[in-house]
Amino acid sequence: MTIRRTANRAFTLIEVLLVILIIGILATVLVTQIGGQGEGAKVDLTKVNLKRVAVKLDEFKLAIGRYPTTDEGLDALVEQPQFDDEATSKKWRGPYLSREQLKDGWGKDLNYESVEATGDTTASFKLFSSGSDGQENSDDDLQHDGSEEEDQQ
Repeated sequence: MTIRRTANRAFTLIEVLLVILIIGILATVLVTQIGGQGEGAKVDLTKVNLKRVAVKLDEFKLAIGRYPTTDEGLDALVEQPQFDDEATSKKWRGPYLSREQLKDGWGKDLNYESVEATGDTTASFKLFSSGSDGQENSDDDLQHDGSEEEDQQ
């Protein structure tokens, strides 16, 4: 009579730990790559929003004859501001944008300042995002200053 031995083949503890280690390394690399792309997408979205708002500010200027004042701010694109006369009120063609479109990629409100005409320059505006840190005048700020050179970091 022949005795058969059945060999139970199983993974050793070291083999299982090596597989878990490799999966962990791959997951770390993947999460790191995806995380960096998310921040880049927020920067890109902010640049697009800045350009869109700048175009709408130009449309406001075409209709009214001037950019919104600093006090009126970007709200002038969403709700009709109080104008000095009825004729100017009738020229307003808004709303130009929704409030949600006045936010950057991090969900914070875009910043707007009216720039008065001085000497040989015409009236313009400063439009910017405070970036991921939310602090003005820091390295991660994104801006559109109303000129051809925009999106400066």
